[in-house]
Amino acid sequence: MLHKNPLMADIDVNHWRNLQNLLLESAKEKRRIILIHENGELLKFVHSERADIVRNVTRIAKPLEDAEKVYRANADKTDFVMVLERRAVDRFFAKVQDTWKADEDLDEYVHRMFATLDEYPEGIVTYPGPARTRLGLQWRLGARYEEVKAAVERFVPANSTVVFGVFKENALWASLVLGFDAEKRISVVTTCDPSELTMTGGAWETVAKELVAWANQKYAPCSLGLSMDLDSARAFLSSRNKLATLRDLAQKRKLVSDPLPKPLAQLLAAG
Repeated sequence: MLHKNPLMADIDVNHWRNLQNLLLESAKEKRRIILIHENGELLKFVHSERADIVRNVTRIAKPLEDAEKVYRANADKTDFVMVLERRAVDRFFAKVQDTWKADEDLDEYVHRMFATLDEYPEGIVTYPGPARTRLGLQWRLGARYEEVKAAVERFVPANSTVVFGVFKENALWASLVLGFDAEKRISVVTTCDPSELTMTGGAWETVAKELVAWANQKYAPCSLGLSMDLDSARAFLSSRNKLATLRDLAQKRKLVSDPLPKPLAQLLAAG
């Protein structure tokens, strides 16, 4: 779905930073207790911020139970505990690297990398929550990777652009412009250039329509445009029933959805 070499240009720094805060959750930003061992013998037992912690495990016998034990003893100082068996980590990275294909979509490779963590339930352990939902950069989408791919295939026409706008206090707080090629791969990833909008002082609904018009001038025709305020965006992302949430936002006049692909428009109207 994501082209191996997407065009990423003319990105507004503020919009991009806000998007990352909204859409991504980084393990590096979390307080972590890290235990590294080899065949049970501890090699490292440290807090990511070098805080004083209760080291109530001297040897790793049952990785998940040990991770939970350390977490409960230090719950006020950590967001999660990670227990790594050194050789298992080496095997994990070797396996992931061996599966790389030069012509595959980047997101396929990244998705497979996280899925492969499940194959090391004793060697790469986090608590609370499994490693694939804790480590690296996690998407706050409220949907599985397979569901996102299916939605793109169903609702986004080839050779078109999708535009998202998020408003805060009537101002455009973040934007995301995704261009899809003939194979429905994301070949363009960028944001709006706020300096090129003329109606920034108007109502947010007006700015949302100009955002789509701006994208139409710069990229392939916009097939899907969704704009909402920041609280609504958070509610939409966390929701498991995206259609119901969109209908609710539309009824409350907290959503500008124009244009809409015909299949999506029909589903929303059917509700």
